[in-house]
Order: sequence, then structure tokens, then C-alpha cells
Amino acid sequence: MILWGINFGVLFRRQILSVAIAIGVGVVVLLGQFISNATLDNIVGTLLGGGAIVAAFALLLGLANVILFHTKRIVKRDAQMPFSILILASALIVFLIVLPSGGTGSASLWVLRYIYQPLETSFLALLVFFIATAVYRALRVRTWEMALFALSAVVVLIGSAPFMQIISPWFSAAREWIVNVPALAGARGILLGAALGIIATGLRLLTGIDRPYSE
Repeated sequence: MILWGINFGVLFRRQILSVAIAIGVGVVVLLGQFISNATLDNIVGTLLGGGAIVAAFALLLGLANVILFHTKRIVKRDAQMPFSILILASALIVFLIVLPSGGTGSASLWVLRYIYQPLETSFLALLVFFIATAVYRALRVRTWEMALFALSAVVVLIGSAPFMQIISPWFSAAREWIVNVPALAGARGILLGAALGIIATGLRLLTGIDRPYSE
């Protein structure tokens, strides 16, 4: 019972310490965005540099987790084992190619230009078909709101065609109005809502209401 009480006290002090550090760092960095002071700027720069170092170690832990996960899958001879072997082999080959020249060397640029970018382009090309399916599902008219949405989408698509400016300038004008008035207003409303949510989340973290770093 005494040992349990000691462990609980140590854990409680650690949680208080982590909360105090998190709140202090957050407040200092936040003040650095509003106050122009050389000393404060140096402190904020040091804290941000420390955060970058922690993020780098987090990426290394993520890589180690990926390697461990796929290694376990290979050892267990899972049905997805060939994909795990491909992932680990690709990671090892790229690491051996990039390691001698560094992240900005000629080998890294070669891998980025001739391997990564073509793969990214291929995935984006496949994404077009999924987007087309989603658009088809979204444009099925069931209510008057969906009918208005479908009409707006059709007007924007037709108005975006280059030859429509010659055939009928009305579609181009209607497209410009839809994009610059209702669509822009909706986008700004979404951005404002996201900004308010970020502010609320930040305040909850700074005041210690949410403590994900102490769990």
C-alpha cells in the first residue's frame, strides 16, 4: 500500500511537471508572435529548434515502428507478407542510395525525380476515377438542395470549358459568380470555423484542460 502511494505520488508529480512545461512553452511561443523582443525571440527560436529535434526523433520512432510491424508480418507469414517485403526492400534500397550523398545530394534528387514523382503522378491519375465516382454519387438529385448543388456544378463545369466563352459568355459569367460569391463565402466560413476550433483546442492545451502529453 505504501509503495502504491509512493508510485502514485511520483506519477502525479511527473504529470504536473509535464503540464507546467507544456503550458510554459506554449505561452512563451505565443507571446513571441505578438511581442518583438530580441531576448524573447532567442528563447522562442531555441524552443522551436528543440521542437524540430523532437519531431525528427518522432519520425525515427515512426520508421522503427514501420520496420518492426512489417518484420513481424513477415515472420508470421501473413497473407500481406509480399507487400511487407516490398516495403522493407524499397526502404533499404533508398536508404543505401541516399546515405552517401545526403538528403540534398544528386542521388536523392534522382530518386525523387525518377521514382517518387512518377509514382505520385500514377496515384493521382488513379485518384481521378475515385473522384469521378464520388461526383456521380454526390450529383444524384434527391432533394432540392442536391438539385441546386448539381445545377451549380454543371454550370461551373460547362463555364470552365474554353469554347464556351465563344458559344455563350453567359456560362462563363455564371461560373465566375458561383466561384467568387457563394463558393468563396462557403470556403471562408469553413476556414473561420476551423480557425475557431484550432484556437479553442490551443486554449484547452494551454490551460491544462486537455493533457495528451501527460498520458
